[in-house]
Amino acid sequence: MYRALILTGVAGVGKSTVAATVGGVLTAAGFVTAVIDTDALAQFGPPPQPASGFYDRLKCINLAAVWANYQAVGAGFVVVSAGVDSAALRAQYAASLAGCEVQLVRVVAATETVRRRIRDRDDQAKAKRLLESLTAQEEKLAALALEDFTVGNDRPAIIVAQEVVARAGWIT
Repeated sequence: MYRALILTGVAGVGKSTVAATVGGVLTAAGFVTAVIDTDALAQFGPPPQPASGFYDRLKCINLAAVWANYQAVGAGFVVVSAGVDSAALRAQYAASLAGCEVQLVRVVAATETVRRRIRDRDDQAKAKRLLESLTAQEEKLAALALEDFTVGNDRPAIIVAQEVVARAGWIT
């Protein structure tokens, strides 16, 4: 059985950082592990129709292809960083990870921490857009409760990653 973790959460919460660190923890433990950031799977534009779900579909199609390649060379574990904001999208991502037992982990952090990260990493226009929608996104994800578990990303990434793999039941 293949195993997958999808790390989700609002922009700036640290999904990509935690995913990469989880991949390092698993690799160090001897597991052949793929780490995939879905943002890198859909750098394309402009979309055919704005707000059409184009980018989510493209990410899932590309994720399926990339995961098949990793499986072909022996990966048994995959850690995915992705924005998942609906049950339908969760199902699409799970379907893209053929043969995997999938767990969705919502990464959370204090709103001010996320705001600081966004301001530090993004250009002014993008940061403004993300900051304006942050509270609504946090509330939406909390209300949907799509995750199997949440993990707080307010500690060093290695500590967060170790908690993730322990709570997933992959390493005790």
